[in-house]
Formats: sequence, C-alpha cells, structure tokens
Amino acid sequence: MTDDSFREEKPMALDTHQTVAGGNGEAAAISAKRPEKTFIDKLMLRPESGVVIAAVAVYLFFSAFAPHFFSDRVASNLLLSSSTLGIIAVGVAVLMIAGQFDLSVGSVYGLSAGIVIMGVNAGIPAVVMLPIILVAGLMIGAFHGFLVTKLQIHSLIITLGGLMFYRGVLLALTEGFPIRLKTPDPFLRAFDFNWNGIPGPFFWFLILVVIFAFVLTSTRFGNWLFATGGSPEAARGMGVPAEGVQIAAFALNSMMACLAGYVSVARFSSVDALRGQGMELEAVLAVVVGGASLNGGYGSIVGAALGVLIISMIQQGLLLMGISVYWYQAGIGLLLIIAAVVNQRVRIRNGV
Repeated sequence: MTDDSFREEKPMALDTHQTVAGGNGEAAAISAKRPEKTFIDKLMLRPESGVVIAAVAVYLFFSAFAPHFFSDRVASNLLLSSSTLGIIAVGVAVLMIAGQFDLSVGSVYGLSAGIVIMGVNAGIPAVVMLPIILVAGLMIGAFHGFLVTKLQIHSLIITLGGLMFYRGVLLALTEGFPIRLKTPDPFLRAFDFNWNGIPGPFFWFLILVVIFAFVLTSTRFGNWLFATGGSPEAARGMGVPAEGVQIAAFALNSMMACLAGYVSVARFSSVDALRGQGMELEAVLAVVVGGASLNGGYGSIVGAALGVLIISMIQQGLLLMGISVYWYQAGIGLLLIIAAVVNQRVRIRNGV
C-alpha cells in the first residue's frame, strides 16, 4: 500500500464512473462539456480557505473600529497571546483529523507547567525537564489512546475524566496557591525572547505549524491520519493501522499540551491552580474555525493556526474597544456556532 493510494482514491472513483458513462454517447458529451474547475474553485476546496477570508475580515474590522489595533505593540501582544494556545491547537488539530477528541489538554497544560517549576526548584536543570515533560505528555496521550481504541470507551468520557484528574493533581500540588521559580534558568530564555517585536514563543509556534503541516500533507503518516479520521473501518481495509494511528495522535496531542506548559513557564515563571482552565475549548474552537470537521478526516494545521489568530484578534480587539471582557466568552461561543454551520455548508457544497 503506497501513499498515492490515499491521494488517488477519490479521482480513481471518478474515472471509473466516467468510463462507465462513456458507453452512452450523450452522457459522454455532457461530461465533456462540463466546465473544469478554476484555480479559485480549487482554492476554495481547501479546508483553510474560509478561515483566511475570516481572518482578513476580523483584522480589517478591528483595525477600523479598535483604537491602536494597528500598532506594533498590539501586534506583538497578539502574537504572544496566540503562542501557547496555538501550540495546543496544533496537537488538537492532529487528533481531530484522526477522528478523536480531547477535553483534557487545558489541565495537562497547567499540570505540566507546575511539574516543570517544581522540578527546576528541586534542582533539576530546565534543559533536563524538557524531555522529561515531553515523555510524560507522550505517555499520558498514549494511555488515553489505549483506553479509547482498545477498550472502546468514547474519547469524550476518557478525556473528561482526565480534565478533572489532572486539574485535581495540580490543585493538590499547589494547595491552591501560585508557585514560582525560585531562580531563573538560562535555558528558558530560548523560549522567552523578543526579536524585532516578534516574541520568541511565536517562533516556536510557527516552527511547529511548518513541521506538522508538512507531516500531514507530505508523509505516509499524514495520509493515514486523514484516512483513519474519514473511516477507520475503510482505512483498516486498505492496510492502515488505524488504532495505532489514533494512539499516536493522542500522544502527539498531549505532548503539545505539555510543550505549551513548558513554554508558559519560560514566559511567566509561575503557575497557579487554574492555569489552562478553558483552553481545551478555545483550542477546539480554533481548529473548528480553521475548517476541521468534528467527525474527523478533514482539517488543516494552517487553518487551525489562523483560527488561533482570529480568537486572539477578537480578544485584543474587544479590549481595545472598551467592551467588557465578559462578552468575550459570549462572542467566542457564537463564533463556534457560526464556524460549525459554515464549515458544514462548505463541506456539503464540496461533497466532502
């Protein structure tokens, strides 16, 4: 089984249909007259096509109505606020494309930050804590994936339990009070710098977007992710190790949450018991706004990244317009509903 078998599956079905129809001269003539899709038509088939238009519209709106939104300082804050959520959203996008769901990433993010701070305060160098926390994330995700795929327990149930468990562990470790780094670690500066107004965490976010976008579009594993998310049974029939793919997606998802926690330590040098609360929903929102399907098999890393930027623009823009922060949650909820409806209509129109 080669990579091209997944890419060519749909075109092959179309060619077969056209061959059968070719037995009828009239049908063949109609098929021949059918106009070919233009470049714009093909572009609109991309999962991220709608979110690009939405991002431009949101940016233009707040540039016109939010004071100082166009300033360098606001732009830098926008990129910085997008970074940790963006890192989490990259992992969530991979998992949702594989057809699964994770509500625990916000709690994993907060707990990982707490573990990193406690480890560094105990004398473990930050450079050593990085692989430790990434392996911990891999094990957490793989455990979730095992329970979901092997025991056939719905991912929402498993990860909802994880959300509560990891949050409870963080509460127990911190006893409800913030904990801080006792002394700064030089290695953490690699994750918290500023270059010409562009914050360091955003560079790491961009690197991850490029890597994962390449993996999803140009590797066998990427093909397997889309095939598994579209139909696990059909994927197994084509030789795809669907269960292994979903376990790997869970592992990558939790690793990204732990990496985001590590980056947040470099940025804030502290953590409290509520760190990351609600970020799981914002990450899902970003991925859905970015064009992903809640049913799996469809989505884009670039679209998810743009979805994160849209959320951050809305947050910054509302603050600059003097609108109460309490309206932010209402606006985000409305955005999720609109994005889900629009994405569904686009997929129906495109026959996806």
